[in-house]
Amino acid sequence: MKSISEQIMLLEKELAQCPNGYISRKVINGKERFYLQWTENGKIKSKYIKSRELESITEAVERRQQIQEKLKELKSTPEGVKSNNLKRKVVRSMQKLTGYLMLEDRVIATIRNGDIIEYNEALLPLFLKRTKDIESWIASRAIDSHRTNSRLLKKALRLKTTDDVQTALAVNAATVTDRYWFKPEGSNALYEDIRFKENYFDQLALRGDPDSFSRKPSRTPELTNIGSFEKCWKLIDGKWWMYKNGNREEYFSELFICKLGEKLGFNMAHYEFDGQYIRSLDFTDGAKMNFEPMSSLVDDNEDYENCFRVLLKLSSDLAKQYLILIWMDSICYNMDRHTANFGVIRDVETGDIVSLAPNYDNNIALIAKGYSKDLTRSNDGLIRFFREFVFNCKEAREMYRQMDLPIITEELIDECLNEIPIDVDHEYIRSFILYGQERIKEIIDIDEGPSEDEDFSMNLIL
Repeated sequence: MKSISEQIMLLEKELAQCPNGYISRKVINGKERFYLQWTENGKIKSKYIKSRELESITEAVERRQQIQEKLKELKSTPEGVKSNNLKRKVVRSMQKLTGYLMLEDRVIATIRNGDIIEYNEALLPLFLKRTKDIESWIASRAIDSHRTNSRLLKKALRLKTTDDVQTALAVNAATVTDRYWFKPEGSNALYEDIRFKENYFDQLALRGDPDSFSRKPSRTPELTNIGSFEKCWKLIDGKWWMYKNGNREEYFSELFICKLGEKLGFNMAHYEFDGQYIRSLDFTDGAKMNFEPMSSLVDDNEDYENCFRVLLKLSSDLAKQYLILIWMDSICYNMDRHTANFGVIRDVETGDIVSLAPNYDNNIALIAKGYSKDLTRSNDGLIRFFREFVFNCKEAREMYRQMDLPIITEELIDECLNEIPIDVDHEYIRSFILYGQERIKEIIDIDEGPSEDEDFSMNLIL
């Protein structure tokens, strides 16, 4: 059941798509005609409705009235009043958002009262190219407020806001993995002034370290370190490393998939185990290239075919790289691939998309949540998703058949297992991976589609 705030948000989105006004009937030269009429800037305007459009527009106008009545009811509730007050607060905040969106020291967009009024199309972040919604873009860069250590961090930094936009703006909405940032009007700051050169709050963000809690507030990349797991950035010998907290099964899964992918020749984010935490080297190398999540292009629609077609429209190379990603996900049972944990790499100077980002974030894969009882993968959900995708998307199927996919062998698996100092069931891992590879190969190679009595859908009624 959606909360009242969520219901209000969804209804307001639907309301924005409904025609404003009412339907007027007129008889002209003996012929009946219908018009959509509305008031704009104190003047009545009208638009002729073609006969074939009358029914759909009438329904839309009636639906608008229903939505308005429902919104009035929801907004009068205690939660609705609270939601509306928060919205007004955000509007007031955005009215103060005036300045420049920067890429290093280049102005790529001018912002007035929360609106983008001028911009460099080639260099604009992909999300802003698509939406021009500067508020949502800045908010998406803020640390997840639901993380326990996020609340501790904000308290230590004396941040009194719970608003994601203001949280990100506390460090100019800058991140470790790209060179975008916000420069307020009147500021003389340069990129060198705002980029992160240290992080005194890494241990507080990672494990709630009590000593870090008493440090003097300073700029930290943790305020724009997104994701649901407790994590932190550490600067070691001039390189940024992402440290992530978790259990040994999660660490093993991340390390194993990293090593397997590297040995197969795939583009992988590099992971290591330091004996207590798992860590990953910043694959942008200090934002020498800009990383942008797939959500910038498709929001949260993680459907395989949707992502594939969006990337294919950009380039066949990107589409092939995506096919390798989900091939690997399917074999290694990554249940948690979503549009915020894969993305693209862009050239800082030109804005061109160079490649898919290295494969990262596999800590909810393989045995992270335990050993599956379905060792032979005969009823595997991810295998089923892969099969549905390949059977429904002819272009993807043909690409897979033309690709020279590597072969995972027992020897290769054993090499990976022997390099990871975490005790797991080697025989299980070996069988689970090989069975997965076998199932995926059968799907790619088979000539016929699903049988008539096979139904991929869940037939859910919402």
